[in-house]
Amino acid sequence: MARRSFSAVLALSAGLFALPSIINISPVQAQSANDSFIVDRVKTKDPVVFITIDDGSVITDGLVNLLLSKKIPITNFVLSEALKTHWKALHLIRRPGTSFENHSETHRLMSSLSLKEQTSEICRANEHVRGNYKKLPIFFRPPGGSHNSNTVIAAKKCGIKKIVLWNVEADQGKIIRSGGNPMQRGDIILLHYLNSLESSLKLVLAELKRLGLRPASLRDYLDPAPAATPTTTTTLPQ
Repeated sequence: MARRSFSAVLALSAGLFALPSIINISPVQAQSANDSFIVDRVKTKDPVVFITIDDGSVITDGLVNLLLSKKIPITNFVLSEALKTHWKALHLIRRPGTSFENHSETHRLMSSLSLKEQTSEICRANEHVRGNYKKLPIFFRPPGGSHNSNTVIAAKKCGIKKIVLWNVEADQGKIIRSGGNPMQRGDIILLHYLNSLESSLKLVLAELKRLGLRPASLRDYLDPAPAATPTTTTTLPQ
């Protein structure tokens, strides 16, 4: 399955938020039930969303300071190479509510690989994460969102509990959401470790505050055996 399209844009202009502008992009097919193995939203009555960050090519001091000062719960889908290159910075942002999950070993498109190759990509990445953080991932995000039926089989073989996609993307001063609406409770937001991440994250946090939403830990809501009480609180920008 190809990476999905999105259909609503919130633009940042002169430091102020504009109202959502609707663009004509075909809607996506949502898989939002929490008991589904593949999810792109979370069913919840709580006013929460889930911030996920992929890859790991750029991690700046400003970003680390922002994550620590705001105590933002982050679900990281970091590549194996980034775990080695940026391990000091990634260890700094570890805190309750932050988890490190599986994004494959080499960032190849899962739908282009055999079952054996997909299993190797996922299981080997699991071991890299456990080697760095002493905890196995329970979520897998296929690079580019590309997956097929073998991806599900491979993920389950490697002990993955959910394949986590997304329905909101933030970058370059824009928040883009499927369905033509502002962000809503249960949304899973995709960002990337790029030079623009710090500003994109500030944009997301400010918009969440305007909407009365807050970030939460994905494990608190999607882990089949969640903690009795949520482990995270977040300070939104004033």
